[in-house]
Amino acid sequence: MLRAGRPGTGAVGVGAALVMAAVGTTACGTGAGAGDPGFEDCATDPVACNSGDRADGGEVVWGIDGSWTGWNPNLSAEYTVYTLQVTAPYWPWVGQFDQEGEFVLNDGVFAREPVLVNESPMQVEYTLNPDATWGDGTGIGLDDFVYNWYARSGSEALCQGCTPAAATAAAVTSIEEGATADKIIVTYGDGYSSSEWKYEPVLSNPSHIAEDEGFDWEHDPAAMAAAETHFSTTVPTWSTGPFKVDDAETGDFAIYTPNPEWAGDTEVTLDELTVKSFDSVDSIITELRQGTVDGASPSGISAENVATLATADEIAFDIAPGPGWGHIDLNTKNEFLQDPALRTAVFQAIDLEELISRTYANIQSDAARKLNHLFRNDSAQFKDLLSASGQGAGDMELARTTLETAGYTWDGDGRLHTPGGDQVAFNYRFADGSDDRQTMADLIAFNLGDIGIDLELKPFPVADLGPTISESDFDMVNYGWTSAPVFVSRASQYWASDSASNYGQNEDPELDAMLTALAAEVDPDQAVEQANAIVARVIEDAYVLPTVDTPVAIMVAEDLVNVRDNWASQQRALYNVAEWGIRDR
Repeated sequence: MLRAGRPGTGAVGVGAALVMAAVGTTACGTGAGAGDPGFEDCATDPVACNSGDRADGGEVVWGIDGSWTGWNPNLSAEYTVYTLQVTAPYWPWVGQFDQEGEFVLNDGVFAREPVLVNESPMQVEYTLNPDATWGDGTGIGLDDFVYNWYARSGSEALCQGCTPAAATAAAVTSIEEGATADKIIVTYGDGYSSSEWKYEPVLSNPSHIAEDEGFDWEHDPAAMAAAETHFSTTVPTWSTGPFKVDDAETGDFAIYTPNPEWAGDTEVTLDELTVKSFDSVDSIITELRQGTVDGASPSGISAENVATLATADEIAFDIAPGPGWGHIDLNTKNEFLQDPALRTAVFQAIDLEELISRTYANIQSDAARKLNHLFRNDSAQFKDLLSASGQGAGDMELARTTLETAGYTWDGDGRLHTPGGDQVAFNYRFADGSDDRQTMADLIAFNLGDIGIDLELKPFPVADLGPTISESDFDMVNYGWTSAPVFVSRASQYWASDSASNYGQNEDPELDAMLTALAAEVDPDQAVEQANAIVARVIEDAYVLPTVDTPVAIMVAEDLVNVRDNWASQQRALYNVAEWGIRDR
């Protein structure tokens, strides 16, 4: 049996699920790859590696390298990787993507995958597992779907003052029962369609608890918002998943015990699971070595962490590309970088292979350059759309040719001048506190110096990443996104001219039209083709250069079985927590 220590106090840390993150490792050192006992098959069988028979019973403590401020990931302030992980054992997801990008239904809530029953207007039918409840004897039903619609609508008429992480239900016009009570039909507005209809989040918090607490959520938009606040500040007494919260302190720890009303096919064998917050990966590794923590899949990893893990025989670990991807963005409103030819040449001059070899390869020895903005290199939807452009190749001759063709010149000291005679100079922003981020900055400055650009390196505190990006306070910046296999909404979030996340401020009417067409495409295969065409257009606009799918680690005590990392889920290793157990020797 793995032991669980009584949770202590953890420091607060913030990380976001579909938002920006500082990129780059936090130390230099000797690289290491996958292959520890239990994880040796993850490269070839990522969906089933570290599998095994489970013994009955056991207590597990799982560490996370950050904290959470509430229990309601509907809200933008709480839609963080840490909130998503701490709510994983009980949240009513429609399903999860596995490590190969395949969608796996949550059979504890649904009896079968959603079905598209009509295209115009778009209607999706959901079939509930007849045994699914909220863990308190109350079955899941129509009102729960309606509650989620209001919470995620983004409409003041439905939820006054609500701040949903994403208005995923903005296009919903009605939700009704189908032919039988276990069938729910969601109808969207005329003209709306999406190839990702199957993955829409249609459940969240239980409507009956909101009513029991006195919130007239269905008729009063202000009461609906108050109900959402209640679910944020109140430790949940309900569960649709394999575990229920037994005890918790927001931001510090949550202790779970098996949910006796769990309706999923997977039998829970653990007696207790604790998710505990830590202020650093170093602290988690120390606790792992002492046997007071049994595993973690932190949001970042350093070469020094890897070196420590490599000497700890009692810990199994694996290094692989994670859910985050780094990129270098250019501000298209900068007086120089408003020129696409200059932006193209800047990217052509950057040598990503050298950058990766000097940084990310210290963590993951086979770290590879990312060659598509939306699809991973090993994805079935992937097309290499970057190599032919020369962007990221460190090709100085090509970059100079691009500039010469556009009328740029160099003075006697090799400094680059615009066709109008102005010397080209701008800044490069990056989060400080990391040797690797500094190395990246130095390499990029060296590359651009080779084509005559005077680059000012201008670091900022990690805590200032959000304001720096959201205020577009940069000419050139290096940061990262975390995401999931869905790509339609991400493409619009990243690059639509009117998107609040289009920090490079690019305005391209043709790209906007392509994004609109992608959002309206129902056929998944056609959507993939359109998405790759959009990536090609983004490359043509030359204002976002992907670097790498950022390496991450999973680390566990060797007796922990059926635990593996999952880049495709924001919950990471907790995506299949019902299957966790102690290895049956």
